[in-house]
Amino acid sequence: MFVTDHQRTDPVFREPLHTAGLDTVRGVLACIGDRLAAWSRTSDTILVNPGNSASSFYVKRYHYPRWRQRVRGMFRGMFFGTSRARSEFRALRLMRQLGIQAVRPVSYGERRIGHFVRSCFLITEAVPDAMPLSAFIKTFGHRRESGHAVRVRRDILSSLARQVRHMHEAGFVHRDLFWRNVLIRILPDHEFEFYFIDASIGKRIRLPQRRQDNIVRDIAAMGVLAPNFCSKADQMRFLLEYLNTKRLSDDDRRWLRRVQARSDLMREAELQRLDRGTVFDPPLGAATHNA
Repeated sequence: MFVTDHQRTDPVFREPLHTAGLDTVRGVLACIGDRLAAWSRTSDTILVNPGNSASSFYVKRYHYPRWRQRVRGMFRGMFFGTSRARSEFRALRLMRQLGIQAVRPVSYGERRIGHFVRSCFLITEAVPDAMPLSAFIKTFGHRRESGHAVRVRRDILSSLARQVRHMHEAGFVHRDLFWRNVLIRILPDHEFEFYFIDASIGKRIRLPQRRQDNIVRDIAAMGVLAPNFCSKADQMRFLLEYLNTKRLSDDDRRWLRRVQARSDLMREAELQRLDRGTVFDPPLGAATHNA
């Protein structure tokens, strides 16, 4: 069967990608990178730091070497529809167009055998001095906290709640909104900002009922790790800020029970994934992260 390569790149990044050797599908798939950020049986993510470029990049690659994998996923972008990398590229672009703070997609590419995806990849611009919220909270959550640290944590949760609310008010649902898929960046003036990543199944949903079901999923994912690192009072502040209210109504309480039930179902699998993922967490003070 014949092999075809396809790559699309944001014009702003054509020269930096060329310099880094990431301007061809062959080059991206062969790249070793400077650090392995994540790995699974079918994917890997590497950090690439071009020596003479102002930007660093994360390259997320999906590999499907066996025909069994390709046929099994043919209705999930392997044959019909769009590949996972292309879907995430489009989702991140849409998020940014809607004013949602997401990492900047730089390029995506695909290698197909016949019409089946053999490999695909997404390149995003690395966010300087950022780390996943899960790693940040796990690092600092068990330390004895001063009054200042408590206030900072509350400010972080309130700011995050407002950004998630803005995303949902724009009609976009992430659908994989675990803490590992939110980057936190501490700014020099002790302020902070968030960036959303890994939005391959995210989309803008216009039907209210379908959107509401996915919003429940998003908030449930946000709550999976909360009991380990946040007090019940902190969790309630997050929800009140997200709902933009000072007191829960009866409808809010019924909605919250749906969220809690969904969160309980997700909890064990996410805790296991978090433990596996810490192997690749960068040391504190590492320059970039957005695997």
